[in-house]
Amino acid sequence: MARAAKKAATKRATRKKTTARKTTAAKTTARKQTASKAPAVPKSVSNAEAKFKLQEKAVTQAEKKVDQAEARLDRHKKKVDTENGKLGKLRTDLAAKRDKVKGKATAAAKRAVDTARGRMNTQRLKLQDLRGESKLIRAEIQAAKKVVTREKKKLRTAQRNLSAKMREYERKLAKKAKAAQKKAEQKAKTAARKAAAKSKSSAKKSTAKKATARKATAKKSAAKKSTAGKSAARKTSTRKSPARKTAAKKTTARKSTAGKKSAARKSTARTSPAKQS
Repeated sequence: MARAAKKAATKRATRKKTTARKTTAAKTTARKQTASKAPAVPKSVSNAEAKFKLQEKAVTQAEKKVDQAEARLDRHKKKVDTENGKLGKLRTDLAAKRDKVKGKATAAAKRAVDTARGRMNTQRLKLQDLRGESKLIRAEIQAAKKVVTREKKKLRTAQRNLSAKMREYERKLAKKAKAAQKKAEQKAKTAARKAAAKSKSSAKKSTAKKATARKATAKKSAAKKSTAGKSAARKTSTRKSPARKTAAKKTTARKSTAGKKSAARKSTARTSPAKQS
């Protein structure tokens, strides 16, 4: 029972070791596969890609500035239109008051004309300021558009640089793939040669085994035949031996009877002269 328990424990330990080895091997193969699937991008390509992205951001920011300036100009145009409308109303009011002064040249009418003229002048100055601001906004828009064109130019150069780096990287990858394919083909050829050599050696071994098996069967058959002959000879000898024993017994019996007869004859010959005398 103790031996069986020890054997079971050793089997469990070996199973755990094999499973651990398999898991580690699977992890290493997975890591190798991931590494082969996603090779590391060189720094030149990554830097070019980062520059391209930064330039894209700069272009978007410049375009945003242009859009913001254009929206501000639109709002300013609306203000100019409203102030221009106010100026038109003040002009009509001043013209009406001047007509009144022509009809009745009173002090109050003259003061009203002066106030209306002052309001109109202030409105005109306000419009001038607004138009100056609109000119500044238009200049800002032109500058922002120039920045956009400049940044787009930089973006095109960054894109060309990135495409060149990517082409170079793809060429290197293609070279590596070709080299890997050549290595795989060479490995396949060597594996095929080894398999052919193994098959030849196995065929030779099988033929040698067959020949040795045939020789062994022939030896066994010869040994069986020899053993069969010996057994047959032994059987015949065993069969003949009782007959030989009976013949020997018969000869011994004959010899004993002959000896007895000769002794009787001798005794009779000895006793006969006495009888004659």
